[in-house]
Amino acid sequence: MKRLTLAIALLALLATAAAAQQPIKVRFAYDGFSMTSGPLNYADKQGIFKKFGLDVTPVFIEGGSTVTTAVVGGSIDIAQNGYTPAAGAAVEGADVVIIGGISNKLPFQLVVRTSITSAAQLKGQAIAISRYGSSTDTAVDFALAHLGLKRDDVKVLQLGGPATRIAAVMSGQVSATVEQYPDTAELTRQGFHVLVDVTDIAGEYPNTAYVTNRAYLKSNPEAVKRFFMAMATAVHEYKTNPAVAIPLTQKFLDVKSDENIKAAYEAYVKIYPDDLRPSVKGLQLVLNEIGAKSAKARATKPEQLVDTSTLDALERDGFFKKLLGK
Repeated sequence: MKRLTLAIALLALLATAAAAQQPIKVRFAYDGFSMTSGPLNYADKQGIFKKFGLDVTPVFIEGGSTVTTAVVGGSIDIAQNGYTPAAGAAVEGADVVIIGGISNKLPFQLVVRTSITSAAQLKGQAIAISRYGSSTDTAVDFALAHLGLKRDDVKVLQLGGPATRIAAVMSGQVSATVEQYPDTAELTRQGFHVLVDVTDIAGEYPNTAYVTNRAYLKSNPEAVKRFFMAMATAVHEYKTNPAVAIPLTQKFLDVKSDENIKAAYEAYVKIYPDDLRPSVKGLQLVLNEIGAKSAKARATKPEQLVDTSTLDALERDGFFKKLLGK
């Protein structure tokens, strides 16, 4: 009888230990194959999520609004998503909250054919973007304002993804396109040039955030904490380990040119924030834009759409200082 009791107790202990070691599953999605996903891919391929006790398999879902819907509906726990679709849904009452940021800049360039060197020469010309209301659309507005041009001074055409836009500018269908690295690097190699780098002139207008819903954040604080520990570690290693980061990203984005991916890496390591904090100031710029058509957005303060409690706790615990060796 004693042996049976001991055996049962031992099995219970083993089961408890196994449960403690069981990784936490987090359903994660991202909305685009771009350099903003470089650290995410690094974390996945280098086993960093597993290191922090997480079971994460990143799933690509095309379109920021679609990703937002998945987060609101609860089929996705945490997502890498655009600030604009998340903020747009939140001001309308959807349960979605911005908890971090990976790109608090608008990293696009207005790339033009060689003969265009001034605003005057761009007048009347066609510029390719992905679609109206997208990040490329916002970027073209910043570029035009910087050049002293109005929207009506040019023809802004929504042509879809980068491959279509690049084909259009290469064939002469349009005179300019809004792109980001590494595509910008490839176009400059083909004889085009950057007329305006929106990254430099858009200030803190943010591009890509980490979002969840408030119900998940409240019920799963440990999962969110581990996620940010993993991603901050990935960003740090990504920046300090180019020998691994560059080839991984080159394969992930299927970039043929070594020079193009190196140019993209050098551009983006300056953008990724070490502490993954979202830009509240930048979010106000997003709300200002949405507010042009939405009274609810005009009445919303950026702080209402953000929850940095997890990042605050990690900072208090000294996690980022230890990670960065400060």
